[in-house]
Amino acid sequence: MKQGNSTERVNSGQKSGTPRQFPDRAVFLTVLFSILLGGAGLATVSAQGHLAVELGHPVYAVIETAELRGVITRLSSVKPYTSQQVAELLATMMGHMEAFSPAEQALIRQYAEEFKAGTGVEQSLWEDKNGKARAGIRVEATTKFDMGGLYDLLGGSSSTALKDIWHLNSRWVPYLEGDPLPWLSLKGEAGFTFDKIEEDLYLPYDYTKEWDATHIWFGTPRNSDGTLDYPTVSYDIREDIAAETNNGSLMVRLSRFRRDWGIGSGSFALSGTARPFVGFETVFRPSKYFAVSGLVGSLTNWEKESNEKSTAQDSSGKYTAISYQKMLGLQRMELFPFDWLTVSATSTMVGAKRFELGYFSPLLFSVMYQNQLADFDNLGVQVDGQILVPRIGKFYASFYADEMEITNLSELFTKARNMFALQGGVKVPVPWLSFATFTAQYTKIEPFVYSHYATWYPDYRMRVDTSYTQDGENLGYYLPPNSDEFLFKFEVTPAPDWRVSLKYRFVRHGDNPQADWDSSLAEIYGDVNKYMDYSQLDSYNKSFLHDGIYDYNHIGNIVVTWRPASKPELLGATIPFELSAGYGISYTWYEDGTGAGRSVSDPEWRNVLSLSMKLFL
Repeated sequence: MKQGNSTERVNSGQKSGTPRQFPDRAVFLTVLFSILLGGAGLATVSAQGHLAVELGHPVYAVIETAELRGVITRLSSVKPYTSQQVAELLATMMGHMEAFSPAEQALIRQYAEEFKAGTGVEQSLWEDKNGKARAGIRVEATTKFDMGGLYDLLGGSSSTALKDIWHLNSRWVPYLEGDPLPWLSLKGEAGFTFDKIEEDLYLPYDYTKEWDATHIWFGTPRNSDGTLDYPTVSYDIREDIAAETNNGSLMVRLSRFRRDWGIGSGSFALSGTARPFVGFETVFRPSKYFAVSGLVGSLTNWEKESNEKSTAQDSSGKYTAISYQKMLGLQRMELFPFDWLTVSATSTMVGAKRFELGYFSPLLFSVMYQNQLADFDNLGVQVDGQILVPRIGKFYASFYADEMEITNLSELFTKARNMFALQGGVKVPVPWLSFATFTAQYTKIEPFVYSHYATWYPDYRMRVDTSYTQDGENLGYYLPPNSDEFLFKFEVTPAPDWRVSLKYRFVRHGDNPQADWDSSLAEIYGDVNKYMDYSQLDSYNKSFLHDGIYDYNHIGNIVVTWRPASKPELLGATIPFELSAGYGISYTWYEDGTGAGRSVSDPEWRNVLSLSMKLFL
């Protein structure tokens, strides 16, 4: 049926004084697709594509600098952005080039041309003649060396074996991508990893998995966690299916990658350090004054597979195993009443997997909606505020409440049931330097934040782990409970194609593992997998730095990255690539904050050299 005939039937079917009727399904679908495509007809969109721009892409530093200078305002903090969004932001910068130096202008033009072509970074090995389908491979590899151990080994004084002073993590990712319709883009990645994991070659609290399953090899043992004396193989899968209207007012996405939903360097609700998960995401921004985002994700923990298959029962006949088949629900409202002010609220939920329609709606905050569902789930709420002063900086604060029981403010930091986190910071542009920013930020996470007891659900034969985790790692800020952090970060583009990042952190974290068997100790824990026992509330008395054994960490690192604009060619194809070198150093010492004089671990130094390479084929 033609669109013109459909319109005639809709108009002729309307009677005076009665609602407009849609006489058949085809007419309804035509109108629906017209709305999704951003106009009354089947309008086309420009060729930027709608795939996500990965969080580590250097274009985000350009966008952030433009925001700090007042060129871009009312910027959403729900990332990653789509290629179309980035192209539109770069176009805005192109209209205000007076705010940038000649070197910065050249880089903006370079990125504007790349994203206009719809490639961003990757220039695929194969592309269909119609330009709508592509295939290629991306290669990423990072190797690390224990510089202290290597120095001692070369000097003949080391007791550390050579196999223990190097680490390798590499990803080989074939992909298919395409733009079958003007408003639809898709990309699928089926990669594998080749790894030799040494957790001690990560700086404190930086460890995160870059693989999606157990490592395997042809020898013995066949399966491992990747920490053997030689490299083993795992896999890594990602996807992105995204649809977006021409004016960007509506975006729908089914994807699996890392995300960041927050205004600071790391978010309490969903941080860029969180493990990837499959998520259905909607972003609705019909006005410059507000944006609404929703996300429902599938969570698990593949390391607990054997536990989930257990059929063991206790004396009452209940299964003792715990399931890690859970789901995440997020809803975020961002308000932009003025160019200089942003106020946001995010609702978080982790619960057993089920088709709960209310959690699919970005307009129903789960913190309130869950009261209609018998209060089964692990809920939280985050509130953010940001003030932007162009060319001076932006000042921001976040507050995350996991659970609160405030009887008076004097108990805010002493009553363990007050589970919250807070963050405040400032980010300023550094004058006279290209795309240079300086960040100062403080973050504090109280005990038991993100943790939650395993929950019984009516449709499950076993309890479900509802901690705020994916694959055993925090979904929110990367630090464990009962921690705080002072963060200082400087980033700059000192020359074309080069980026430099310097970062210093002072992290304090407390735990009390001996309280598991010693009733005289406060049961204050700094582990997301250790939750509060509500039958023993009186035994929880928190006093930061004085209620357990604390580790104190000075952590510094520098990373230098080179991504040349003039890309080499191989067999007639350009080969975009990126090389990085980094050095990190940390010093950790331990203290018994309770004053009981318990023995603690010896101080520890880490000196780590890292070398990274990325090829975009």
